[in-house]
Amino acid sequence: MGRAEGMRAWGRTVAPRADGPAVRETLAKLVPDRVEVVSKGGQKGEYAYLVVDDGKGKIIVQRRMLDDEGQLYGSAETLDDGTRVVTHQGPGEKGAAGVVMWTVDTMRADGRRVVSSAFNTGAQHEDVTCDAPALSMKELRAIALSPRWDDLNRPEPT
Repeated sequence: MGRAEGMRAWGRTVAPRADGPAVRETLAKLVPDRVEVVSKGGQKGEYAYLVVDDGKGKIIVQRRMLDDEGQLYGSAETLDDGTRVVTHQGPGEKGAAGVVMWTVDTMRADGRRVVSSAFNTGAQHEDVTCDAPALSMKELRAIALSPRWDDLNRPEPT
């Protein structure tokens, strides 16, 4: 199936996936101007991350764009367009002392999942560089809900 054809998931057609470089560049455009992007990376597919510095220390901002649905959204806020939003603030995933991870996880009505997270360190397995991530929950929410992600999933012209 070609990129422009989309795919079927959970009984509905889901927009085609964006590639990693496009996700990374869109994420870079969405971080607040008050932070400097000092490095970028990611993996094949739709995962990308930035290391940003707000003048107080480097932190990771990551973004996943997935076609996924599960039990994550049972207590989620539902927006007028059907998007479900859930937030989480807790310890980082890699076990380094003092690392915190703030996350805004969204599921669009068409089944696309967008997750934006920030940490208080430039690498999850290293020492923390500040008390809290440089991006607020409000800023992470704005990134996750940005309509720019929809632009990445538009079919290519034939």
